[in-house]
Amino acid sequence: MIHMKNRLVGLLVFALVAFNLYAQSDQSKKGLLTFTGTRIISFDPMREMPKMAWYSENQDIRVDEEVLFNNQSSLLIPSVRGKKTEAYFGMNNRDITGKTIVFKGKYKYQQANNAKVSFAIKLDTHLQRIDEKAIGLECNGSQGWKDFCVEMPFTRSKKFFFRILCDGEARLWVNDCQVLIDGQSLDLIKNPDVEVDKDLEFAGNSGISLGDVDGQTLENLVVLGKVWGFLKYFHPQVVVGKYNWDFELFRVMPGIAAAKSKKERNSLLNEWIDKYGKITETEEYVIGDSAQYHRFAQLGWLEDPNVFDKKLSEKLVRIKNAKRNSVLNYYLPILTGKEEVEFARDKPYPSIDWEDQGYRILTVYRLWNAIEHGYPYANLTDHRWSTLLAQYLPEFIYASSEKDLDHSIRKLAAEINDSHGGLEFPNHAPRLYGLPLGLTQTTDGKLVVESTALKQIERGSVILAVNDKPIAEIIDNYRSILPSSNEHGLLRNVAFRLFVTSENEMKVTVENQGQSYEYAIPMQSFERASFKGRKSPSDYGLDARKILYVDAGIIGLPELDQMMKTNLNAKGMILDMRKYPRWDIMEVLGKYLYPQPTTFMWYSINSKKFPGNFGLDIIGKIGFKENPDYFKGKIAILVNEMTQSFGELMSVAYRVAPKSAVIGTQTAGANGHVGYLYLPRGIKFTYTMAGAFYPEWKLNQRDGVTIDIPVEQTVEDIAAGEDMWIRKAIEYIESKR
Repeated sequence: MIHMKNRLVGLLVFALVAFNLYAQSDQSKKGLLTFTGTRIISFDPMREMPKMAWYSENQDIRVDEEVLFNNQSSLLIPSVRGKKTEAYFGMNNRDITGKTIVFKGKYKYQQANNAKVSFAIKLDTHLQRIDEKAIGLECNGSQGWKDFCVEMPFTRSKKFFFRILCDGEARLWVNDCQVLIDGQSLDLIKNPDVEVDKDLEFAGNSGISLGDVDGQTLENLVVLGKVWGFLKYFHPQVVVGKYNWDFELFRVMPGIAAAKSKKERNSLLNEWIDKYGKITETEEYVIGDSAQYHRFAQLGWLEDPNVFDKKLSEKLVRIKNAKRNSVLNYYLPILTGKEEVEFARDKPYPSIDWEDQGYRILTVYRLWNAIEHGYPYANLTDHRWSTLLAQYLPEFIYASSEKDLDHSIRKLAAEINDSHGGLEFPNHAPRLYGLPLGLTQTTDGKLVVESTALKQIERGSVILAVNDKPIAEIIDNYRSILPSSNEHGLLRNVAFRLFVTSENEMKVTVENQGQSYEYAIPMQSFERASFKGRKSPSDYGLDARKILYVDAGIIGLPELDQMMKTNLNAKGMILDMRKYPRWDIMEVLGKYLYPQPTTFMWYSINSKKFPGNFGLDIIGKIGFKENPDYFKGKIAILVNEMTQSFGELMSVAYRVAPKSAVIGTQTAGANGHVGYLYLPRGIKFTYTMAGAFYPEWKLNQRDGVTIDIPVEQTVEDIAAGEDMWIRKAIEYIESKR
């Protein structure tokens, strides 16, 4: 049985929110670069992080509310002889894609005396370069409104600047500024259609409760989940934000779930889709050069005769082929780093009760579809992703407690096999305690103490059990709920959590020199001993061997630059990538390690027009110019399971330097831009949203960085404090190979 709960309380609770949203709706008509109601920020955006705003150091530049164009205020730039006066619009956005960018608008001037005006686009690209183009105009006397337009090729960028400059005596007004990517306005990224925010009917609860779910009902819900997700990312009326797609689901779910047959379900789906209008414009759904893509959307199910009748399949295929906006796909999960333009797309609904079945079903639908249509590595999961909606949906329907529901969410999230993956639950966490033990992995997969400040437990102790639970059982339990790209990443993630507890005491069983020992350790008052860790790099006489050592996680830029300048003739260099590296050392090493610019990585990004298709976005190069005076010594790049993401990217980049080798054990295997989406109850789900590969689509994800010289580590090595990575690096650098 399916029935609707009373939603009156939810509607009353959110009435004030509705008022505020309607009150703000006038803002939705303003463009991204509007001057109406705009404050000019008085500092230089070239020295500060842009916040999607207009900037100027000149306080005489102001918004003129009396000089209008199409009833919109203008920017007034008063300029005097012998002085340049300029204003910038700056913003961050990492996932705008396209081939051309245009900055255009209107300008007029008065009292101009040999003044020079320029309009410019400046882009800080992902290719470690600045792209810029400007047009210049000479101005004398007075001139009414005229058009300006700057156009240039577009490369995906991190920062955008649009500059207006006046050099000389003039009063310059500017208005109606726009930025276009491939002919489509960027106004959408700031002001999508706010209709989605006006729909508050189900804000308090979904009103959905399912009784006994038989096989037909479950099949109906699986089909609905797939169709709902497809329409979310493909229907041209949905992708621009005209509908609260969650609430559209709640409106249609009761009827479709209750359908008694496939025929009845198809009829209801047809009626539902027709509600959003006919598809009037289509374009051929074609992937031009398949070699430029590594993952393709799997949409063959739209024409499955075992699921849909011919009429419905034709309707779904027409939606697939519909003409869509290429700048904004409203619900497509976003990359991090563009918070300035972030608006609430997938709402978090933090106050929803866990027992609400509609929102529980929405949770599994939202997560499954985000991966199906927005994860670059969906084809690399251990279990075929297309099968998991049907597998996990019953767990979400029947969850008997919040704990069980959260466990199901963790299990489904772990199925992505991505060490970037993670869940943040907003629930209040208990106070946690930990033990001062650092663990490492041996070649045969043991977790061994490599550093300790506990009196009882020595370095080199093998962990056998925690609280009487064997370590193998603990690892297997975590395997199903921790997103991990590979086994080394899983063991690392388990090690982080192994000695964390809310209890006052922890029982730890270890093996040391063939003997088993069990310790009951009070978490708040354990006995500390002097910290005992591994040997440091200086213990290996690197200076005497004329080998440089760079810890990429802590070295300062001035120190690194000075080291390279004064040691270009060193025998070799150890680049230790076993900590998360500083973001900026690549800029220093890029000047010294490479004889010429060299390709090291291909990056991919999801298509906004055809989601689920991940194509070549940027070809990453390292080395800034032809450089005959590059570092000629051998380079040993040290990696292990702690090397992840940017650490893996940098390791791959350093490996293309001459006479380099990667030395170590399998890395975490998680590379590419990270993004997130929210699940109901305010749960934040993080995962890799853009791909990173060796050239020609050779895998880095899951496999990790390709190892040239493996490192083997035994319990005896750890007990002696040996750093086998450093020893292997010395052996490589001093060898004649």
